[in-house]
Amino acid sequence: MRISRRTQEQFLEDELRAETEAYKKKFLTSAISLLKDSGEMFVAQFVGFRAGQMVMKFPNTRALPRKGEFLQCMALPPELQNYRNWGDMTYQDLYRKQLCSTEAVCVWHGKADDERFSLVGFSRIDLNFADKIRGVPGLILTFAPQRPPIDYMLNLQSLVENEGGDAVSSVLDVDFENRNWTPLYIRQNNVSNYVYTQLQLTDTMILQGPPGTSKTFVIAELCVRLCAEGKSVLVTAMTNRALMELAAKEPLKDLLQKKKIFKTNVTTDEFELLDKLQPAKQPISMPSCLMLSTFYVASGTALGVGAEQTFDYVIMDEASQALLPMFAAAKKLGAKNLWVGDICQLSPIVSLNKDRIRICGYQPLVDGLKTAADVGIAPVYQMTTTYRFGQRAADYTGLFYNKTLKAKDDFAFEAIPMLDNVLSSKGGPTLVMTDMPPGNNVPEFANVLAAYILKCILAANPEKEVAVLSCMKNTVRALLRTINQYVECRDNVLVDTVARVQGLTTDITIFIIPNTSYIHTAEQHLFNVATSRAREHTIIIVDKSIFRFSTIKPLVKDYLSKLVDDQSIYVSEKMLREGASDLKLR
Repeated sequence: MRISRRTQEQFLEDELRAETEAYKKKFLTSAISLLKDSGEMFVAQFVGFRAGQMVMKFPNTRALPRKGEFLQCMALPPELQNYRNWGDMTYQDLYRKQLCSTEAVCVWHGKADDERFSLVGFSRIDLNFADKIRGVPGLILTFAPQRPPIDYMLNLQSLVENEGGDAVSSVLDVDFENRNWTPLYIRQNNVSNYVYTQLQLTDTMILQGPPGTSKTFVIAELCVRLCAEGKSVLVTAMTNRALMELAAKEPLKDLLQKKKIFKTNVTTDEFELLDKLQPAKQPISMPSCLMLSTFYVASGTALGVGAEQTFDYVIMDEASQALLPMFAAAKKLGAKNLWVGDICQLSPIVSLNKDRIRICGYQPLVDGLKTAADVGIAPVYQMTTTYRFGQRAADYTGLFYNKTLKAKDDFAFEAIPMLDNVLSSKGGPTLVMTDMPPGNNVPEFANVLAAYILKCILAANPEKEVAVLSCMKNTVRALLRTINQYVECRDNVLVDTVARVQGLTTDITIFIIPNTSYIHTAEQHLFNVATSRAREHTIIIVDKSIFRFSTIKPLVKDYLSKLVDDQSIYVSEKMLREGASDLKLR
């Protein structure tokens, strides 16, 4: 079965419409309403830059931006810096009046000298924007909802509609019948050397990297070797975070010092972190140099190149986050392609309704990397050694990878006195069962239990990095409120949805699965992501009746069933109230 170019165009058109619809409503909403009623717009005073991050002073009379929230930061004309002069102006009206703007990501909250205010730090500030405001302390800036990645969708749409040639056709015009395949397992210690050898035999390959298998390190070693041979290399990824993580790897240190690593859209905090990183307006092929660029930028570059590929090598990191047409863009850009990702973790996040995706047959276009493997566009190789956690955790996570995952080393873990009877001395997962009301995505006692466990962890070691995760936004909001009652705000504690933490590594994870809609809350890919973030322990909190539900996928049920016999505990509200320090394993 083939999926026509017209259907592929329609998918991108539908996704573009879905992404812009919600944003358009906000864009045409009164700016004052977004500021005062919904709390989606903010006004703050510029303080300065610290370690490359923009520091702003916010009044405590209104809510602060959430940590991790992406916003559009605008410098408005002097008369509009006072929100009282906005009148009936919409967000769109203000946007049209802005003098300059930048993406901004809220990264921390702190206390100001005046208790009426709070300090908030932002990353991802454009260098040009920073230069314009740096000398104007006290400047009032406006923060608003971020514009969706419209250009990315338009780039892919144009590629599907207008581009022919063998490179693009080899991805978009193939037979979409699924084939049974098993990856070729890489058991050698020197993975980058193995990958390099395979790339001499084929022009495209897929590298499947389970959690903690050092995908980024392998890419770094490969880039060093290719650049030493005089090759031009482009690494493209969904996020700037992934590109910066790569640029900071030890194997690339010499290339960085020689100013041979270039990146598009370099920001102030990135330049502060790596001052030898060279800014580039667009991806340009240069011998012996490494170019870094996101999918958003690289997809546009692909439209501008002819039949001859620009780069000797294109490496896609975070390839499991790419829509299928992005792989066609990569093939158009590079003579040889390496696609690195994890098919067993999250697919790209799209705005389209799942029912529409199913009815229209769009799923192969969403799951780009899985489709590339399923239809045989490229051979699939899988790494098998994890460096993140010990063998016990590797055995559990390995259930999603045909039981092929092996830990490089076993680790000794620091004891947590109040949880000694609960956690395994070998690390890895623990199942905590309790009573949750059915159909409720805000399980009050489970949230209190999570907060109690978090408090025990921090009492043993206040510096321990902990992620408290769940799949639903409502659950996370309620978790955040509950945790704030027990534990003061800390930079080493993250409370977030699973969908936002792929790529995260932390010391301990607490994962809450509400007793509702298990087809979503215990979805296999989300479950795999949530339970493979922690170096030390993963604590999974579920309702005791979870095993009765047929909507839970077999691999997730196998994981949980294995834990029941191996490392599990039941905690009731009465038990916690009467003395949780006496809790013991089943």
